[in-house]
Amino acid sequence: MEPVRNEPVFVTEDDPQIAKVIVDALTDQGYRVTLARSVGEARRLLEEQLPQLALLDVQLPDGNGLTILKEIKQHHPNVCVIMMSAQASIQLAIQCIKSDAYDFIEKPFKLHQLFSKVSDGLRQYALASKVSGFDKMLGESYKFKTMISDSAAMKKNMLALEVVSQKNISVLITGESGTGKELTARAVHHNSLRKEGPFIAVNCLAIPEQLLESELFGYEKGAFTGAQARRIGKFEQAQKGTLFLDEIGDLSADLQGKLLRVIQEREVERVGGTESIPLDVRFIFATNKDLSQMVRQGKFREDLFFRINVFPIRLPPLRERLEDIETLLAYFVCQFASLEYGKVPRVEIEPEAIDKLKSYGWPGNIRELENFAERLMASKPENACIRITEKDTRVLETADSEASSAEMLMQPNVRSMDEAEKVMLERALKQSDGNLSKAAKILKVSRQTIYRKMQKYALTKASASKSPSEPPAKIIP
Repeated sequence: MEPVRNEPVFVTEDDPQIAKVIVDALTDQGYRVTLARSVGEARRLLEEQLPQLALLDVQLPDGNGLTILKEIKQHHPNVCVIMMSAQASIQLAIQCIKSDAYDFIEKPFKLHQLFSKVSDGLRQYALASKVSGFDKMLGESYKFKTMISDSAAMKKNMLALEVVSQKNISVLITGESGTGKELTARAVHHNSLRKEGPFIAVNCLAIPEQLLESELFGYEKGAFTGAQARRIGKFEQAQKGTLFLDEIGDLSADLQGKLLRVIQEREVERVGGTESIPLDVRFIFATNKDLSQMVRQGKFREDLFFRINVFPIRLPPLRERLEDIETLLAYFVCQFASLEYGKVPRVEIEPEAIDKLKSYGWPGNIRELENFAERLMASKPENACIRITEKDTRVLETADSEASSAEMLMQPNVRSMDEAEKVMLERALKQSDGNLSKAAKILKVSRQTIYRKMQKYALTKASASKSPSEPPAKIIP
């Protein structure tokens, strides 16, 4: 636990010696501690300052600490409360938890036990505070503040997107499948001056190539067999609004040339037509491919690349946003609970569950996390509090081993199981910053196995963690 945290912690304890130990220990850890020695003093001090966490003794000179617990939870449900007692019993612990205490600790206790529970409790307070605002956020789907993230890269992206939304320039969003490219594009549109206009989304990979041109450009009656009436294409449908072209890297060379002309001339001609129709459209493009590499390989037009790469935004994969997993999962759980039960619950996630979630590779990124939350909610009964445990995450273990093996073998330059094993080892070492124990946990093998495999493939912690030879990740949708 790092010092100089300064979170406010409230303690009720009437024994002077125990009170001094607790206050001094927590103060040394950087917490801002307030002490009360009775129920009456606790009520008075709580009116003056609201803590993030409270450590309440059950037995106090003028009453029961459970009374303070209930009063705190009635008015400030996000405050995390840990009950303490020297007369501990199973019945008392159950009574405390049923009264909405976060945890229970028996006196006397070791200081490291206290620090661990306080740290976990404050983490739960931070999560609960975010969850309490989710009900409002659920109705504001495309505001940038609803793009939940604590990662530096995403915060930088959001600041940049807020600025570019007010401009009329093209945006190129890159990132692996499932990182939220379309959500980001919609957020740009709904925060722009064109928000009253249409948002038209086209997945260039989902439409057969022979149909994509007529889908984008539209066509005149009689342009081809089956064209029995004029049809307006996506370019025209997006007039005064935004056209989002996803999977732009999968356009054929012919369509790349035609798209370039539309962007340059700001006009479109329907298939089979002769009239040039002026366009007032804002373009947003997205791809999970490396377009600059495709340009070097002659697979993507350089002039088109420069036209669409006006304002590039890279969305990091979830494995680079581990600090966001807890909050995102809580948000998705609240989202599904709101749809199912009509209300937003309190969400608690055990630290062991968070460790499991962070060690998983998330090949499907945020989309996979959302699917996990939906599957999780299917097994949870309606409740004011939804608790996610390590047991709930075990479903990911099978998916992780199966997806990792398949993912590695599908790489274009991975030709054998040995190469796949080496790539997986390099990835784990990179993700764990060269920590062998963490890498072993990620791959679910022993530390000795990691060391032996590193010798086999002549890997060092530095070379594997800083400059891995793994190919670009193959994304499983």
